[in-house]
Amino acid sequence: MAKSRKPEPKEPDWAPGKTLHYLRQQLDELQKLKGRNHQEAKHEEDGWQQFTKNVLIHGFGEASQNLRNFHLARSAGLTNLMGISEAQMQENFKERIEEFEVTLSSSIRELEAMLPEAEIKGAYEAGDEYAFYEDLKGILAAATHDVFVADNYLDTDFFELYVHPIRAGIAVRVLTDQMRGNLPAVANKYATRGNFELRSSPDVHDRHVFVDGRGWMIGQSIKDAARRKPTYMWKSALL
Repeated sequence: MAKSRKPEPKEPDWAPGKTLHYLRQQLDELQKLKGRNHQEAKHEEDGWQQFTKNVLIHGFGEASQNLRNFHLARSAGLTNLMGISEAQMQENFKERIEEFEVTLSSSIRELEAMLPEAEIKGAYEAGDEYAFYEDLKGILAAATHDVFVADNYLDTDFFELYVHPIRAGIAVRVLTDQMRGNLPAVANKYATRGNFELRSSPDVHDRHVFVDGRGWMIGQSIKDAARRKPTYMWKSALL
């Protein structure tokens, strides 16, 4: 009697951009599980795991290292054939969430390397404020690990226009020359999201933005860029 052939592993059938979109979404959803009781979060975690697994299969295929890493993350923590304590179950849950975060972040960076870097206009005429805003917001919103902004004329609009679109869990650091108006109060409200730091120094003169090791130099303060005078935003460094 002939043996039945084992089905071939499913090949990826999603474009990198689509996979990237959903993995970023799942990484955001994962943050909501942090600090929860494992029993109370079980239903949500199970749903999160199932959908994330499907995204990885569609994006990388069943034979991918990405999916293997995901399965390894599911097994994070200690087990015992005789059973484990409630405290160890909670610790396993915590370690599992941490490993899921590492796995998704790695896959996201891989996908980003596969995609062509989004082109920005670079040079902006007077009155071209919206084009500048769209380009800088897109750069910041694409962050997967960390953001650092140095600008000596920041105001509270900076948080609503540029910082708010940055996904929760991304480390954000801001350096300015002095705390003007309501800037400290708004910064304190934003800091409740975690991973945020605002500092001031009289030595701040130039305008720079760093996102995940990539850097841009800006000709004018972000607050007034391209409002009345031409400005620029050039890629300046790779950390």
